[in-house]
Amino acid sequence: MSQLGKYELHEKLGEGGFATVYRATHLTLGSEAAVKVLTLTDTESSARQRFIREAQVAAGFEHPNIARVLALGEQGEQVYIVMEYFPEGDLTRWVKNHGRLTRAETLRILGDIAAALDYAHARQAWHRDVKPGNILMDVNESAHLTDFGLVSVPNEPHLTQIGGVVGSPAYMSPEQAEGRELNGAADQYSLTVVAYELITGKLPFTAESSTSVALMHLTQTPTLPSQVNPDVPTEVDAVLMRGLAKKPTERYATCTDLVRSLETAFQESDARRFRALISEAREHLKAGRADEAHSLMAELTRLAPAGPQNSALLQAMEVEIERARQYAVLVKNWETARQQGTEALERFPNLPDPEGIFPILGLRPKPPLPFKRVLREVGIGLLVGLIPALGLLILFWLWIDKV
Repeated sequence: MSQLGKYELHEKLGEGGFATVYRATHLTLGSEAAVKVLTLTDTESSARQRFIREAQVAAGFEHPNIARVLALGEQGEQVYIVMEYFPEGDLTRWVKNHGRLTRAETLRILGDIAAALDYAHARQAWHRDVKPGNILMDVNESAHLTDFGLVSVPNEPHLTQIGGVVGSPAYMSPEQAEGRELNGAADQYSLTVVAYELITGKLPFTAESSTSVALMHLTQTPTLPSQVNPDVPTEVDAVLMRGLAKKPTERYATCTDLVRSLETAFQESDARRFRALISEAREHLKAGRADEAHSLMAELTRLAPAGPQNSALLQAMEVEIERARQYAVLVKNWETARQQGTEALERFPNLPDPEGIFPILGLRPKPPLPFKRVLREVGIGLLVGLIPALGLLILFWLWIDKV
């Protein structure tokens, strides 16, 4: 099969239980698209119904973070969906190609998908299969939710995935694993699993079988993210654990609330770290370790919470560190001069010192002042002190005379 409708099919982009996705080119326009082809031919199967409904539901969505469905086609008994093409691939591939995500990238991706899910939830549509493989990335690093094949919408018959399992066990909510009625909280749980994986580098639950993983979601409490990865701030623990609460009512009101809480947790962590580093820098300065204090400035600048007070604090710290560094240079130069002077006097004990440097460095005693200079300075001192004394005496005499 190399052509479906107006599209020429190229390499395979992905393959699932009942559909395969190909990169395709429009025969007339030359534009690229992703064509998802149903691989089952049983026209009465629930897979075919779900496949068609996926196209219908997704085509009704108009959101920048939901992959667009361009067309639904049939060729003989073959059914296919033409979708927006993302050359960067899904989130799993994107992370593999780009390496570990930064915090900003993680929050941006989670925020994009949260916005898409809240949009769908406002229309009473539950995705039920949120996972990295269903998050597509564009060249601008924006994320797009795709694959609404398991979506649940109002007034629609309940259709299960092939094999009777709805969703992907590694990202599945407890209520989904039990086959209970779902709402947007189930998608939020799955999004939290994605967040947990992106932030810690590991899934909350892993096991040899899908059944065991689903059971762990039902019965076990995940390890705290900060214990899985020491680089994760402890403030993040509470947010992710709430998003992974067993009871849907204990999670956040919306997916966007979850991501905003994550962002706040990171900000609170930065503020805590900022205060700790300020204290550390001051301790270095007290101990005369100006270079150690200076080495903290880049991290302090990165962590500083917004606001004029913190900006002023950073500027004051920079001035204090620079003053300490200059003083350290002076001390070092002083010590160098003493060392050089000592070496010179060891070789030439009677080395002339017309500028009087050696006494200043403490290498020779100060020479006595000349007698004339002593008399002059003493005389000046007496004169300076005598004039005010005479003035006071005259004022006192005049006051006595009046009395």
